[in-house]
Amino acid sequence: MPETSPGRHWVALGLSLPLLASPALAGAEEASGDETGWKNEGELGLTTASGNSETTTATASVSGDREGRKLSAHLMAEGRYSEEEGESTSQRIHGSAQLDYNFSRRDYGFGLLQATNDRFAGYELRLQEAIGVGRKFFLDRDSLDWRLEGGPALRQEWTVDDTYDRVVSARIRTLFEWRFNERSALTQELIWTHSVEDIDEYLATNVTSLRLRINSRLALKTSIRIEHDSQPPKDAEPTDVWTTTSLLYSF
Repeated sequence: MPETSPGRHWVALGLSLPLLASPALAGAEEASGDETGWKNEGELGLTTASGNSETTTATASVSGDREGRKLSAHLMAEGRYSEEEGESTSQRIHGSAQLDYNFSRRDYGFGLLQATNDRFAGYELRLQEAIGVGRKFFLDRDSLDWRLEGGPALRQEWTVDDTYDRVVSARIRTLFEWRFNERSALTQELIWTHSVEDIDEYLATNVTSLRLRINSRLALKTSIRIEHDSQPPKDAEPTDVWTTTSLLYSF
């Protein structure tokens, strides 16, 4: 595979991670004796503005989580599209698959694979692979959960100006969830990936979301996502901020 271009088939493969991983993960869980079913969610958001400017932003995502006795799986695919005055201003597709092996109720090891296509941020394709260990902290059985994980990571980037880069990094992720009543929850996720070769090169992602459940299937969600690349591609901004309000459907 040429380093200057990932190829369309590699883009399609990376962005189909959740669909490809789901059958394999389910089979592995059945072989290990895990019987816990999948918990899935679909998300759809649409924002429009008219008057001084004509702007439309659409977001969609699907995710699945399965917590087993020994194996846990976390799959996600999402997309975002924006246009202003009839011209596209944002196109982003992202997919990830993570498999956890539980050593105990609190401790686990994990493997992670992610793929992102975001031409407006300067990337034809960004692949990230990581392995490591994590720990769950049950601060309150009914309302507070926190997990912390870390380990080595590898990132490959193919940019829109036909350059290629590979970065070896250390990755830390923290995820906090506070269910402050039976219908509402606040989630905070922070991911920090720092190059081990260049101290000035790092990626930081922060996602804060609030959801209010309407019934057993539907919920309203509002979130703010901040992504910072300390060394972005040429002509790209280092920081992206997305604010989204959407409808969630559980199935």
